Amino acid sequence: MPADDAPPPGQGWRRSAKALLVDPAGRVLLLHVHDPLDPALGRWWELPGGGVEPGETDEAACAREVREETGYAVDPADVGPALWRRRATFRWLGVRRWQVETVHVVRLAPGAVPAATAPTDEETGAFLGLRWWSPADLGALAASGERLYPGRLDELAPRLLRGEVLPDGFERWS
Repeated sequence: MPADDAPPPGQGWRRSAKALLVDPAGRVLLLHVHDPLDPALGRWWELPGGGVEPGETDEAACAREVREETGYAVDPADVGPALWRRRATFRWLGVRRWQVETVHVVRLAPGAVPAATAPTDEETGAFLGLRWWSPADLGALAASGERLYPGRLDELAPRLLRGEVLPDGFERWS
């Protein structure tokens, strides 16, 4: 691994939990995002999720982040097991970040309605919107040149939706 693909001494890897949030029709909710401090990164679509707080389980963090970013209330008990564990490095708000991420399938109940979201100050300037995508639409989205985070989400989402555990990986995204 190149030296800049690992965090500097003393920094460590940030823990993050991501949700493959699925509605009863089998569509996946993605956030449309950009980095307001780095316009060169452009725009991309990503899974809801974020940092795991001290003392918090990945499932609890995933549920909290889904509520904060999408408005959907999810009980941590309804967050599926981690089907994909990976390491990633990327630039965000002008700073290189290193994360250990878990990806969980979270299936919404029929009739689930989002409440108001509670984005952080950091997220407020970065979020452009939300959209539901069918697995086939994800492939067309990627083929159109739109960027996804994780980078191979269009290929891997159908496998995750089937409950397949994916091998650990590493991605240098930006």
